[in-house]
Amino acid sequence: MLKKICHMTSAHPWNDIRIFVKECQSLAKAGFDVYIVAEGMDREEKGVHVVGCGLQPSGRRERMGEFAKKVYEKALSIDCDIYHIHDPELLPYGVKLKKLGKKVIFDSHEDVSGQILDKEWIPSFFRKIIALCYKQYETYCVKKFDAVVTATPHIKDLFYGRSKNVTDINNFPKLDDIVFQEKAFEDREPIMCYAGGINEFRGEKVMLEAMEGIKGNLILAGDYDENGLCQNKPQNVSYVGLLSREGINELYGKAIAGLVLLKPTPNYYWSRPIKMYEYMAAGLPVICSDFPLWRELLEETGAGICVPIDDKNKVREAINFVISNRKKAQQIGLNGRRCVLEKYNWENEEKKLIQLYQEL
Repeated sequence: MLKKICHMTSAHPWNDIRIFVKECQSLAKAGFDVYIVAEGMDREEKGVHVVGCGLQPSGRRERMGEFAKKVYEKALSIDCDIYHIHDPELLPYGVKLKKLGKKVIFDSHEDVSGQILDKEWIPSFFRKIIALCYKQYETYCVKKFDAVVTATPHIKDLFYGRSKNVTDINNFPKLDDIVFQEKAFEDREPIMCYAGGINEFRGEKVMLEAMEGIKGNLILAGDYDENGLCQNKPQNVSYVGLLSREGINELYGKAIAGLVLLKPTPNYYWSRPIKMYEYMAAGLPVICSDFPLWRELLEETGAGICVPIDDKNKVREAINFVISNRKKAQQIGLNGRRCVLEKYNWENEEKKLIQLYQEL
């Protein structure tokens, strides 16, 4: 019998890359009857039924309260077999769905307890207490659920002993999303790129400082705080705002390296940033923070250079190496491209997701 499934999110946009573009579309392609309840309007898109809940509130309290309840009520009215929830504020509704006899999956995109420790809007004195209380409640919920899906192996490890069924579905790139540009690096301008959120925790300061004196350019794409350092960026750094997928591919086609210089926060230290794998898929060498997991990846693949965290001089050295050794840099990029084609791609991850749904 055809399984009717519903993805629920109160915190993400309806067309979120992980939820809609990857998980929902893959499940629809596999023959499931797929719904997603989220912000926005009703629509049919890529074989998925989008059930809109209107405009998402800008305030955190309203989003986690009334809006989350609205998502639950609309999802319940669809009467699906399996419910897949994507946000911590939906955990109590997952418990309600279990009491109604539904199958429930919790998708943990982040190490939420670790993330709470980084929240500047929470007074520092209360962060550890709130993180501990959240983890205890999360454990209570996921013990009742049918499965937990995590975005990385590290987050998966955090659920061992707390959930009876845990699998990591990594956020690797879809091969048909990234355009591989074959243009020789020697024929490209000396451009570095960064695509993603731009703030102090994501390496904004060290990127800008490292570019001082570089005979090349850095192009930043993504969201950034209007009060951030980008207001006083060096002349060889440009900010192009949020880009479409086509725009991102065009950016990758111009560049000769991609930067991922995140700080060692609890949430980033064991993360697997999608941008790192996108750079690899595009054939760009990666210049990244020297975190154990990232160092292991680059040692395995030969796809880039790790630099000491917050060391602008080492970052500058790595950038100058790429600029001065274009053929070698392109070979490093090709190493990463090959590994994404063979291993680090969504096409491999979706098989695990589909198998999980088939077994529930």
